[in-house]
Amino acid sequence: MPILGSSAIESVISSPARTLIALGTNVPTLLDIGWREPLLDPALLWGVQIALLVSYVVLLVRQLKNMRSSDRAGVLRVIRPEVVFAGLGLVLFFMAPLLKVMCALLLIAHLARSFLRLVQLSVPPGLVFLGSFVSLVALGTLALLLPAATPDGQPITVVDAAFTIASAISQTGLVVRDTGTGFTRFGQVVILIWIQIGALGVIVFGALLVNVLGSHFGLRATKTIAEGTEQGWSGQLSLQRLVTFIIVFTHLVELIGAAILYFGWPETWPGMPSDMTSNADRAYHAVFFSVSAFCNAGFVTTSDSLVSLRTHWTSHTLIVPLIVLGSIGFPVLDDMRRVVWDRVRGVRVTPAGALVRLNLNTKIVLATTLALYLIGFTFVFVSEVFPVAESIVTVDPGVAALDAHFMNINRTAGFNTLPVQDMGMLAHLGLIFLMFVGGSPGSVAGGIKVMVLAVLVLTVWSTLRGRPSTTVFGRTIPDTIVRKSAALIVLALIIVLGGTGLLVVGGTNGEHSLETLLFEVSSALGTCGLSLSVTQDLTGFGKIVISVVMFLGRVGPLAVIAALVGSSNRRSVQYEYASEDVVIY
Repeated sequence: MPILGSSAIESVISSPARTLIALGTNVPTLLDIGWREPLLDPALLWGVQIALLVSYVVLLVRQLKNMRSSDRAGVLRVIRPEVVFAGLGLVLFFMAPLLKVMCALLLIAHLARSFLRLVQLSVPPGLVFLGSFVSLVALGTLALLLPAATPDGQPITVVDAAFTIASAISQTGLVVRDTGTGFTRFGQVVILIWIQIGALGVIVFGALLVNVLGSHFGLRATKTIAEGTEQGWSGQLSLQRLVTFIIVFTHLVELIGAAILYFGWPETWPGMPSDMTSNADRAYHAVFFSVSAFCNAGFVTTSDSLVSLRTHWTSHTLIVPLIVLGSIGFPVLDDMRRVVWDRVRGVRVTPAGALVRLNLNTKIVLATTLALYLIGFTFVFVSEVFPVAESIVTVDPGVAALDAHFMNINRTAGFNTLPVQDMGMLAHLGLIFLMFVGGSPGSVAGGIKVMVLAVLVLTVWSTLRGRPSTTVFGRTIPDTIVRKSAALIVLALIIVLGGTGLLVVGGTNGEHSLETLLFEVSSALGTCGLSLSVTQDLTGFGKIVISVVMFLGRVGPLAVIAALVGSSNRRSVQYEYASEDVVIY
């Protein structure tokens, strides 16, 4: 029996031939469901799919037969997902829908392994990340261009499809056509899948980046990535534990949210989806809303978002918690879970002798989030109860309190319990600020992140108090984090000003004020999705501008930090220039 070297074993694990066959097994699925009428006989497509899956298994068996038993066992442990999906596909071949699902999962497993391989190679992490995002946008765009994705007689343009997918994968929610009526159920499912991919993909990539690059760049680089991207993943959570927690927690929360919406929604309401005619339809729309809320995407299948449910309990006691859980950050959620679990078990001191308590990252995020909530609540409430403009109708204080509660937390999601146009300028100002800040590090939300704002505010406060360093909760924040936070805020301001300027030059077809254009760009950067009726008037150029801003708002900071880590691995400067004071005030 031939003895394979380590490189040969690796080639078996990441076999390009098997990846190509796995891709081929999904072509019959595409031909079957991508058109309103199948292009070929479904029985023929089913047979071709089975044949391709059999060829995949045969190739895998041949590759394994040429290995030593010890190597074979190790390879099987690594490629276990592929083996399981291929095996289940063959066992369930007589059930066409399940066969399609197994083939899709088989391809996903291969793509994930290829992605991990790229991360482990010398390819710059930022380039891998950005390339993966662009590839997913391109793939999603092609999916939305399929005839089955849009209603008959309503084809979508390439620019509009790319804009929609960019909005979905960045969890923004800005739309150029109504999701409920402008797309078929197939098109809506594509959007929903890309929402979930965007929410989990960026987070899991951050975990992979911290874990995989740790051994390559060393402790300092790993710490830099952790501090700059997800705030303390390195050293606190193993990759497997983190990814498992993210996936299990995400889908569990989304499932619970969908179940509550299914039973909690009214039987009928004015903005109810037009195709909600059965219990299965009700379950589908409940799942769509739950995923969209937790992922802070803001996509809806209703005709008026949540305006018809403005005072309904599901909007305020379910949608709001889902938004918060998605935007607070997985590191914070895991840290809170750890502390609560230890307290329940009566553990007060860790094995290392430290007290069981929330870490610094969690304390800062929670405190800053509460402060932002109070600021946003005040701005929206005052704007509705004491409107300045005559065109704004005074709202009952009770309803205004509900609006203030929902809309300021909604700064990262983009749902509406009232039209944004009906809110006053003070509310618009508050929302622009809140959208610019966005969510927490390690969350599905965009923006500059609450930690960046907190670090800069704490730095200003420490400076005013004459402190030589930034301190909070009895701890000192490293100067490197302060510098990165300042850099991210400056970059974000440049993006907002540049994007607004481009929209002013030629980004819209109609007449819009500077306020509405600034609001639109801030919403895109914060991946929020609220709009003052600008999105529908965007030109092709304007759609490209907003798509780029959404992209930068979602993945820009992470890519920048990854690039900084790559540059930090180069030869360090061995000298310093002499210092000299400058006048700053």
